[in-house]
Amino acid sequence: MTHSIGANDARSALTAVRHSRQQVIAEIDMPRWYWLGLAAGWFGMGVVSDFGPGWLALSVVPLFGAAHAAVAGKVLSGRKRSSQLSVRAELAGTHIPALVIGFLIALVGITIAIALLVNADGARHPATIAGAFAAVIVALGGPQLMAAVRRRAARRAGP
Repeated sequence: MTHSIGANDARSALTAVRHSRQQVIAEIDMPRWYWLGLAAGWFGMGVVSDFGPGWLALSVVPLFGAAHAAVAGKVLSGRKRSSQLSVRAELAGTHIPALVIGFLIALVGITIAIALLVNADGARHPATIAGAFAAVIVALGGPQLMAAVRRRAARRAGP
């Protein structure tokens, strides 16, 4: 039994497939709370370093790292922006964790450099200032990094 499809029906079906593909690609992301929590933690580490006792300043970095490791394992793939949909790894790409970790490692270097420069300039609270810069970079740059990942996925998926 053959079933022929008209040109209009075929175009309509292809349009629906493209639209659905774009909706799935739009789900490649990390939850907004991840970036905001990371930014708040980074700023908090700066504040604790400047205003807290030395033992707390030494403790907060590994505690923050451990908390991040616990959370990152669940969201770092970029495949579960929400609980409604999980994007296939082939579509999202397996490079997202490496990109995010690389971004964070670079940010550690930037934070240290800013703190040293601000301290050399004579500012009173260099860690807080550097933490604030890093928090802004995380809050704005993290979502931009994921937008680039989505653009790449859209190019790979084709028209």
